[in-house]
Amino acid sequence: MKSITVREGSPNFEYKTLTLEGDPSALRNITILRHQLAVQKALQMIKERLQDPPTLAELAALSRLSRTYFSHVFKEITGTKLQEYILQTRLEKAQNLLSCIDLKVKEVSYEIGFKDPNYFCRAFKKWTGSNPTNWRIGKFLGRKN
Repeated sequence: MKSITVREGSPNFEYKTLTLEGDPSALRNITILRHQLAVQKALQMIKERLQDPPTLAELAALSRLSRTYFSHVFKEITGTKLQEYILQTRLEKAQNLLSCIDLKVKEVSYEIGFKDPNYFCRAFKKWTGSNPTNWRIGKFLGRKN
């Protein structure tokens, strides 16, 4: 009987042993685990490199998948497209910086990887419904944002 132990990327995960013989879904399970691990690594890499996030090509190469297939797997697992996820992660960090640190909006935009503060302001407004300055003022006045 052939079995394989899959070690996932975090020490918080348990080792899983899958038996291949007599189980037609075992290969599918291994593929799913491999995809989940690839996306987990991608998410970690994006968070670590938010100012200069990895490209689709880098992430696909890291996971040994084609760019098209990696995009499909990423969306299937996270529920969002890669670029949307990167933008959302940047804007969430912007909210934290705007509410906790006395940085200018321009500095926040550079800190999260936007090269153009005006584009940052447009993206932030589209995402939150308010521009960064007004969002910050509302936050300090106790309005929910």
